[in-house]
Amino acid sequence: MSRPRPLRPLLTLPLLSVLLLTAPLPAQTPKYGGVLVTSPLSATPSLSPHEESTIATVQQASPCFNNLLYFDPARKQESADTLIPELAEKWSWQDSYRNLVFLLRRDVKWHDGKPFTSQDVKYTFDTVRGAPDARAKLKVNPRKLWYENVEAIEAPDPYTVVFRLKHPQPSLLLMLASGYSSVYPAHVPLAELKNRCVGTGPFKLKDNKPGELV
Repeated sequence: MSRPRPLRPLLTLPLLSVLLLTAPLPAQTPKYGGVLVTSPLSATPSLSPHEESTIATVQQASPCFNNLLYFDPARKQESADTLIPELAEKWSWQDSYRNLVFLLRRDVKWHDGKPFTSQDVKYTFDTVRGAPDARAKLKVNPRKLWYENVEAIEAPDPYTVVFRLKHPQPSLLLMLASGYSSVYPAHVPLAELKNRCVGTGPFKLKDNKPGELV
């Protein structure tokens, strides 16, 4: 993949491997290439962060995916002041913290070559919040309550997403920056994402042997 600006440290790897560190690292210059193999810290039922409740899934799958925004790993504290854009170019609050508007990047593709759009964001979080008209349903949904204040999610154009809230909630940004808030591809069935990691992130999945290596 070739992009004018990296999503986190940008690497196009033939083998997905995950090694999360508990302490933030100094910022490094992104580069292409390389192979990284590691054993999972513990076994996980799947590679789908939205359907699992343990950190093990995030440890193994998060390098495959991206968030709308995330916490700057170069900063010691995770807070509203350390949020930086990822799939979003920028965001803004409207109507006294009741409408959260994201403007998305236009240069992003999924690992299978399809373009990333606002429909992917709407699909992901409509699914997680259990919207009545959601195109997919999670059999297990550990974080549905995170988004119970979201009244609707709109995608007025391919690169704009609006979260409309029932009540003001500035903390929604912090939830969207969590490791459990990856954006999923709307064109890939949920069942496939349990074992097939199709994301926009810096790592591509080549092999997954549960309990052995990723």
